[in-house]
Amino acid sequence: MHLSCPFCHSTNVMLVEASTQQSTTTLASLVTPTTLSALGTTVAKTFNLPPIVGGIAGTFLGGMLGSVLNSFTEPSAPPQQNLCFCHNCYQKFPTHLLH
Repeated sequence: MHLSCPFCHSTNVMLVEASTQQSTTTLASLVTPTTLSALGTTVAKTFNLPPIVGGIAGTFLGGMLGSVLNSFTEPSAPPQQNLCFCHNCYQKFPTHLLH
């Protein structure tokens, strides 16, 4: 296959692979049952409540918020697509645009 940039027609093109790994969002990683359980325990101690009450409440809220966030942040993964990079015009483009 002859690698030629569809934008500037340079032959200085490199084939690269696109990564389809999804990074976890910061909010989703912070809103875990374990994290909110620890936070609930600390808040309960501050208000002179039994720490177990805060731990249970935090665990419940973490589970609920985690499931809600996961339903919004888990789109179906697109198929992996190879990309090309032109060292002349610095454009990235899919391999189906190669000449």
